[in-house]
Amino acid sequence: MAARSLFFAALLALLTLPAVASAQYVDPNDSVRFDSELTTNEFMLTARARAVAVPGFMLGLFFEEHPTHWSEGVSNMSYGAEFVWRKDRRYELSVAFDYADLSMPEAFWQEKGDSAQQADWTEIDMQVASLVFSAYWYWDVQKWFAPFVGGGLGPGFILGDIVRYEPRRNSPCYNNLGGATEAFTPPECLTADGRPDPNAIDFDNPEVEDRVPPVVPIINVSGGMRFTIADHAVLKLEAGFYTYVFAGLSIGGQW
Repeated sequence: MAARSLFFAALLALLTLPAVASAQYVDPNDSVRFDSELTTNEFMLTARARAVAVPGFMLGLFFEEHPTHWSEGVSNMSYGAEFVWRKDRRYELSVAFDYADLSMPEAFWQEKGDSAQQADWTEIDMQVASLVFSAYWYWDVQKWFAPFVGGGLGPGFILGDIVRYEPRRNSPCYNNLGGATEAFTPPECLTADGRPDPNAIDFDNPEVEDRVPPVVPIINVSGGMRFTIADHAVLKLEAGFYTYVFAGLSIGGQW
């Protein structure tokens, strides 16, 4: 009788062992995590603000003369929101909307290979509205701190216009463009208060740039640091490449 009871106890143990093993995961440090822990999903919704710019060296690949972002009092900012799904505490998937102002001060632009007299006085009023899908990998260094890196792709919709004006032929402005002075734009092109002179630049015949595509790819390569500042509040500092370069912060809630 005792032998039969022992046999059934051993059989029961063998039958239940696979079920117990499947319900837990043992890592190399012998700590046990259960299925409910391995399938935890977290979500985050943040608002963000970024300083943005197209670096001068990138513009220099195509133009001999050009202005830059963050010059002459122009501030270039991007504002947006991001929804993040943290899957199984291993990686994050996100979708983000951003509205970036890439306008520049009006100035002469000279394309590579053109003479100074072929430069155009150019007004750039340009914004980019983008919807980008990304994936991020992160490391929980502390419960409240996690660095991350990631990347993504999405469409960017070009808004606004680029308008060009030619200098008036044979005017002192036209003849002295890119001349001996340090500045590309000679004083003859400007009024006494520094504004473009209509007698030197032909504002009567504007030409809207038609070589800008309405939609461009937005490539996201970025990284940063995530801080859990309360049970359901998060702050992120991030920087990277978004077809333009950026640096900024995000703040929002997580659950």
